[in-house]
Amino acid sequence: MGKIEELLVNKGLYDIVDITVDDLDEIEKCLTKDEYAGNTIDCFCVHCATNRVFEYTNSEVHEDTGIMRMSVFDDGNPKVRRPKREEQFRRYLNKRYAMTYRCTRDRQHFIIFDLITTDDKIIKVGQYPSVADLVIPEIAKYKPVLGTQYREFSKAIGLFAHGIGIGSFVYLRRIIENLVFDKYNEVSENLEISNTEFMRLKFDEKIEALKPYLPEVLVANKNIYGIVSKGIHELSEEECREMFPYIKAGIELILDSLLAEKERKSKEKIFEKFVAKKTGELK
Repeated sequence: MGKIEELLVNKGLYDIVDITVDDLDEIEKCLTKDEYAGNTIDCFCVHCATNRVFEYTNSEVHEDTGIMRMSVFDDGNPKVRRPKREEQFRRYLNKRYAMTYRCTRDRQHFIIFDLITTDDKIIKVGQYPSVADLVIPEIAKYKPVLGTQYREFSKAIGLFAHGIGIGSFVYLRRIIENLVFDKYNEVSENLEISNTEFMRLKFDEKIEALKPYLPEVLVANKNIYGIVSKGIHELSEEECREMFPYIKAGIELILDSLLAEKERKSKEKIFEKFVAKKTGELK
């Protein structure tokens, strides 16, 4: 996946990607004004309620973004001849692009992205349907293991979709905390340490103490909690927004493990009930 496609599909509002003349091929593919056959993205279709392939159909290009134009090639000397590739690159700068992608299953279903280019960056300034609209339906499968924390996960995604990084991290940290404390409440009688001792542990130590009962992916990556906490207290909005997709993916891996375990136990229960019933009937 290229950097521009990543920005379109996975990034929230006001996220930024750096661009140079080396990115011209991808820029021409994604930002060209005319229809570009074969330029597609994979994402959730809110109308089909499943993942679909969306095909790029057109862009509205606005010349005036209100952004100060600064030359990055001629150093203020109009006599310097720029190479053709650099000239092509400059044609895409300091503009606003309203890009429409249509679902290949039903052309009435569409996604619009609103981007602004500067001399060296592309900024996502708008999107419809929103990132939250596209992502939240995909996390519905986690309701059985998240319980009341499903609302926290939805809020985190919603904040990220609106360009709020630090606030989204607050909700992600709550999810991690509750997953750990819920498991502690479930298995505390099996632990060799008292409640007082457990509460005195640092959070990564709490995860280590619960190692036999927590998903391996959480135990192996227990520093995720410290990273999220650092984001809340020390990092910038931009840094948190940049990390959000990775933290979200990590939490989903943890939830996938919990969901698989829940499904396994459910199947075991059904199987054991069947065997017990048939054993009695066949005696």
